[in-house]
Amino acid sequence: MQSRPTFEQVRDAVMAHVRARGWDEENTGRGLAISISLEASELLEYFQWQEENVGDTEDLASELADIIIYTVQFADKYGIDILPEVLKKLDKTAKKYPVEIFDIKDKEERNRVWREAKLSYEKDTTL
Repeated sequence: MQSRPTFEQVRDAVMAHVRARGWDEENTGRGLAISISLEASELLEYFQWQEENVGDTEDLASELADIIIYTVQFADKYGIDILPEVLKKLDKTAKKYPVEIFDIKDKEERNRVWREAKLSYEKDTTL
């Protein structure tokens, strides 16, 4: 049985694929950011006009893979180490939305406290 690939193995495979075709030189940060958004929109199309998706899991996985492939390229272009950044973002989100909020059983009260936390959080808006 083949073992599950690590994030690093997937990242390296993506970048080897991209570099072999010269796309790492051609693709700009702007183009990659646009591509991430376009692929996310393609994923969203499966849910357009209804709650349930119209594709199967394979369709959704393919669109998600496209998003991740462009995200890996974007991170490489800007020297971003994705996994530590994800952990930093989770830490920031945990401070913004403390887990105690989600222990509130009354749905209306939980939503009220959640909105209050969202509105009172100091967002970094520096460009």
